[in-house]
Amino acid sequence: MLENNSTIQARLAGFHSSRSLLKAEDGLYEPAFVGSTEWVDRKRPNTIEIERSLRSGGEFIERNWTYGAGVEVRTPIGGRVRIGASGRELRNNVQRTVIVDLDAEYELSADALVEQPLLKNAGWNVTYAPRRMAARTAELAFQDYRHDLMQIIAQAETAYWELSLAQEQVRLSRDSVKIAQTLLDDNRARFAAGRGAELDVLESQAGLAMRQSRLSAARQRHVEAINRVAVYFGGWPQSDGFQYETTQSPQVTPVSVEQLRGGESVLAQSPNLLRAYSQVEQEKIRVKVAKNQRLPQVDLTGAFATSGLGYDWKSSYTDVEKINFPQWRVGLQMRVPLLAGIRERNELTAARQRLLQAERNARELEVQVRTELDAAVRRVEATATTARSNRAGAEFRAALLRDRLKAREAGRMETRIVLEAEQELLQARLELLDSEVEFQRTLLELQVLKGSLLKNRGVELSMEELQKKTRDWMRTPGVPLDALRYQAPTNIPTPSATE
Repeated sequence: MLENNSTIQARLAGFHSSRSLLKAEDGLYEPAFVGSTEWVDRKRPNTIEIERSLRSGGEFIERNWTYGAGVEVRTPIGGRVRIGASGRELRNNVQRTVIVDLDAEYELSADALVEQPLLKNAGWNVTYAPRRMAARTAELAFQDYRHDLMQIIAQAETAYWELSLAQEQVRLSRDSVKIAQTLLDDNRARFAAGRGAELDVLESQAGLAMRQSRLSAARQRHVEAINRVAVYFGGWPQSDGFQYETTQSPQVTPVSVEQLRGGESVLAQSPNLLRAYSQVEQEKIRVKVAKNQRLPQVDLTGAFATSGLGYDWKSSYTDVEKINFPQWRVGLQMRVPLLAGIRERNELTAARQRLLQAERNARELEVQVRTELDAAVRRVEATATTARSNRAGAEFRAALLRDRLKAREAGRMETRIVLEAEQELLQARLELLDSEVEFQRTLLELQVLKGSLLKNRGVELSMEELQKKTRDWMRTPGVPLDALRYQAPTNIPTPSATE
């Protein structure tokens, strides 16, 4: 059933997408290798001042290679660390004015750089905000999936019980037609033998016609019920050649109001409430980030480097290795908006207002869920009472019909009275079936409202389990969704199992 439902498949795809985005946020702290190379061929005229010192013929010509490599990584508190090295191969027309046979100079440098925000953009709240937001987004997608899956299962099981109702309506209508036909045949035989009245025959014919009409309507409802069930299997009877039949009938189990309410468990399983709570947490994250953005931007920078210069790479590396030419640098950089941060101030105000909105929505939804839960529990209790009353009424009508049939056989009862008794029995049995199906429907609605339906059906999975068990389906959407297969219960679980 679930493999043919596009809504559930779309929710699964959205869930896996949000989980992938959550994993993507872990890449924020992934070290990165940075490499570069550059070739410079430059010629420029010298000023008199420079020419006097260089004596290079009035112009400076250079052809240099520059190399660089390093590893950069972000820190959990918002900083950036870089460790690397750079080298330059220098060739110009000044070198030979000093050393005639000099081919090139080689310059190496190894350095470590640290940049750390001290106020704005500093700390865990800001650095981890994207990942925490992605985690909440994944929770929202997961609750959307749970909500839609419960709705689909409840609708499918409701369609099943409605098909069971339609089948019984056809059976009862067919039995009613048989009784009316038997009465008609008997009255015709009596009339032909001179022991009955023509009025009895006419009454029997009218009763038979009415019951045949009811049977025709019941068969039409049966076809419609079959089509509703077939939709959940990705087809319809005319195309797949299947004839869907139910093998179970609805039963009314004893109910307990306190067990049906389930205490505070509704707050821990309801997808709508859990979704609202996740939205509140998202807004809290935004408020924390917005508060941080109101701070002045003060960044601390620190660097250490050691360099070397030689006539080849080896001699230059020796200087670097021995730290012959160390370099230290420490600094602060500050940036303060002159108008007290118009953008940041209003963004913080907006974030606080969104948080207030989310909290009010969650509170209103909680009240709504509690109210709907109370109403649903009372509906279950009322339908159970109605079903028990209808069963007693149907049993009485069945006994009454048996007595009247016996009286008619003895010649002490008119056909009209027997037909009326049979009509009342049929109506009582139909009302009993309606109340039993309504009982199952109200129990399903209650479990959907409480969020316990998936647990009761054995398909309640955590986010990690759902991702693991449906990973193959995401890679190949055509494979079966074995993780979501379940055996529908013979009847809706008793109240003790619905918590």
